[in-house]
Amino acid sequence: MFGPGSAGTTPASAAVTIPGTLLSESQTRVGWTLGAGLEKKFGTNWSAKLEYLYLDLGSATYFGGTANQTSVGFHDHVFRAGINYAFSPAVVAKY
Repeated sequence: MFGPGSAGTTPASAAVTIPGTLLSESQTRVGWTLGAGLEKKFGTNWSAKLEYLYLDLGSATYFGGTANQTSVGFHDHVFRAGINYAFSPAVVAKY
């Protein structure tokens, strides 16, 4: 996953196909992301987190100039919540 402020994110093989036709088209999208998050420790090894990410890859028109012309906007809001466990470091004997 790309971090906050990443540019140049590209969806993998984002092909648009209109059902009932044999047409297919794909484009590489360049855009940006912006995100923020919070994490709070609530035990010796445990923490909880909340994250938000906004993704904007612009808009595109596929099949321009045909009867199947369609416009698509690539914008998304991602919310994440999680619980983390931090494993204790390995104990090393000192002689």
